[in-house]
Amino acid sequence: MGQGASMQLIPELLNARPSASAPVFAATIGAHGIYSTNQFVLRLSPLIHQTLSSLQPGIGTNSKIGLDGAQAMSTYLHETIHWWQHIGSTYGFIFGLNYPVQAHATFNDLKTIIAGDGFKKSVIEQGERLSARGPTGWGTLAGTTNMIVNNHFDLEVFRLFTYSPKVAQTLAENPRFEAVGHAVYMTYGHTIGVLASSVDERFNALPDFRLWKDGFDELRKAKREGYYYGSPIGLWPLGSYEIFEGQARFSQIQYLSHACGHNLDWSSYASLGMLNGVYVSAFQHFLELTESEWPERVDDPLVSLFLLVCDLAINPGSGFPVSVAPNFASFIEDVNPGARFTFFCRFIAKDYPAMKGAIRLHSREEYAELTSELAYASKDFPPLLLSELCTKWFSSNGPLAHLRGEYEAYQFDPKNYVIRHLFAHFLAFQEDRFKAPEFFCWPGAHMAGANLSDRSSYLFDKHGALFVDKEDDDSVFPRMQDGRSEEIIDDVFQNFYAGNVTYDLVRQWINEPGPFKYDLSWLKANSSKDEQCEFMRRQFKSAFGVDPNDAEILMP
Repeated sequence: MGQGASMQLIPELLNARPSASAPVFAATIGAHGIYSTNQFVLRLSPLIHQTLSSLQPGIGTNSKIGLDGAQAMSTYLHETIHWWQHIGSTYGFIFGLNYPVQAHATFNDLKTIIAGDGFKKSVIEQGERLSARGPTGWGTLAGTTNMIVNNHFDLEVFRLFTYSPKVAQTLAENPRFEAVGHAVYMTYGHTIGVLASSVDERFNALPDFRLWKDGFDELRKAKREGYYYGSPIGLWPLGSYEIFEGQARFSQIQYLSHACGHNLDWSSYASLGMLNGVYVSAFQHFLELTESEWPERVDDPLVSLFLLVCDLAINPGSGFPVSVAPNFASFIEDVNPGARFTFFCRFIAKDYPAMKGAIRLHSREEYAELTSELAYASKDFPPLLLSELCTKWFSSNGPLAHLRGEYEAYQFDPKNYVIRHLFAHFLAFQEDRFKAPEFFCWPGAHMAGANLSDRSSYLFDKHGALFVDKEDDDSVFPRMQDGRSEEIIDDVFQNFYAGNVTYDLVRQWINEPGPFKYDLSWLKANSSKDEQCEFMRRQFKSAFGVDPNDAEILMP
């Protein structure tokens, strides 16, 4: 095994267990680390919590925190990267907002249905009954229920299509599926619409999605593949699931390599299952597409190039933060991480083979040069250009300066509270990403070894997950933040999850037959069923003016 033979890595401190069937990126006993996209919480196993709590604050090398500490920190980094992927990349932000946007985008129509036909569950069944007995056109109650269900489904299609090819294969079997391009367009339209109604009603910053309709209508009329009903579903060999897990795992390995003085070789990680399945899938595709062999050393520049390609793949600019126009026809590929990953790898193999050995310092200059070359070659937006644009929006004199004020005070306007909160954190992340893209692309190389600095510790802490669990309690808690009082942070936590639990009830209301289910054990593990029920009912009634227990249950 080489120089690392005497080092004993511990599986319980290293591996998480992801799930391909749900947006959970695998505290809990069964998985050593998890980031849940619907719950917006990072969880660690009791052993990880215990090991981290024994360390001095900050981050450091193996010589300072010990091998066990380095392993635990690497898992914490792995799951923090999943948080960064969702709060700090342009694709991940759209993907992560999918769940709340499903509720916000249907809010007014749901209230219309209540007023016109009563509060009934599920909306799917209510719509079928309305359609059977009356008119179904635009503006009718039946038409409104159909629009609610279709909009909800379109957002789900985007999520599934871009997430993993294995999941995407099932889409064509659903009778509500129209076309991938339609779902992608609707997802971006609804998401930007919700963001605009929350903080930018005049579209002073955000692209105006209302101007895109004619462009996508033309593609549908012209029978452009991907944009008309019945069009084939073009699948790529991997999706965001594989890219997210590959990026997190190889960043984790890169951190351990730097923390342990590069004394661990590939066999050390392979023997622990760290290079199995989804964790290594994207890297294997990268090697094949770039016509490369598996590198001999863990610290080979090829590993750093893989992480840069992952970064590019999940940071499209089309649709958000810049307009789709005039590139409507390529929109599906432009925003799909799997397609982007494939294209960039092919460009490296064909035109830029020297990039395979180019990353030596993990510097901003290397990041800027390589991402710009690959972006311009594929007629794409360089990620630093996108971060700079978002930074200008969020500046003290920019069009979203009011949101910056809310972020700095950490007191958010109640209108669309969750959306405002997440958008502010996205913009703050982009601001630091523009200043230090090298840290977020190669965090493992900057959190240990020669590149370790106070700036690394500051950025890691500033952009840590907002909500976490504890060693002895699987409930959700707000993470304390420097410069912000416990009282203010707790208030944000209460307001955030008051909105979040309503999203779950809206999803049930639209899709699921039978009575509402009230389960908040994931949020407050020690609360009673009665307490959970009362809290969820109260939040739902505050939003919609009706008690979920009063819904008329329509059975299929």
